[in-house]
Amino acid sequence: MSVACTVAVTAGVTLVMSVPAGADPNDGGSCPAGAVFAVGGTWDPTGQTTQPVTDRYVAQGYASKPVTYPASFWPLGEQTYDQSVAAGAQTLRTEVNAFHAQCPGSEIVVTGYSQGARIAGDVLGDIARDGSIPQSQVEGVLYADPRNSAGGIETVVPNVVPGATMSGARGGFGDIAVQEVCIEGDGICNMPKPRDAPEVFVDSVFGYFTKHNTYTPMMSEPAPPAPPALPQTPSVPLQPADVATAIVTRVVENITPYLSAALATVLTK
Repeated sequence: MSVACTVAVTAGVTLVMSVPAGADPNDGGSCPAGAVFAVGGTWDPTGQTTQPVTDRYVAQGYASKPVTYPASFWPLGEQTYDQSVAAGAQTLRTEVNAFHAQCPGSEIVVTGYSQGARIAGDVLGDIARDGSIPQSQVEGVLYADPRNSAGGIETVVPNVVPGATMSGARGGFGDIAVQEVCIEGDGICNMPKPRDAPEVFVDSVFGYFTKHNTYTPMMSEPAPPAPPALPQTPSVPLQPADVATAIVTRVVENITPYLSAALATVLTK
């Protein structure tokens, strides 16, 4: 005989964790229902940007476990992107393992934003592969993930910055329920290849400045459905000259409103 606890996720998957009747996998009831491990983005080493997500789970009885890491990106910081990601992943995995060892029956939520989503997603993938924690006890929410399979920047852009390896899409998360939250047009998580859709590519680059920092309201609510898919690759690829023309035209279209506003401000002074 067993007592079943079900956890529903927005993707429509229901996960079931069974515990023998009368047994408490945690130590004497001193463990929380779960813990939420939150990893902030670049320049946010203590995870302040993900506080709204943490607050939602704390209200459900979960413990808050912000992950501290360099959150750096050379040359604007001392550590390279690769070094920062590696340090964050090691810290996150160590803290998750320690919590699971102490509270083996508690749920684990791993969430991250931007560079933090890269770290959180990588660790979730590792957990899915090594089987060290029952996948039914783990879930993830990734905001603006650079390795998002729907057009994350690391799946599109080549290696151009020393120490910033574009690692491509992940191999999946096994049976772990992971929700990807990405604003359409945010170049960090929703970028097409330039030759496939040059105008949309340019829009996504500008989207980094106009959309990438607007996730806070979404973090206060359960994750919404995934964004629409990126435009499909044309049956006849565009020629380089056509791509260049389209990109230049779109860049001009994007910056013209800002230049016009700046000029108007100067003329009115």
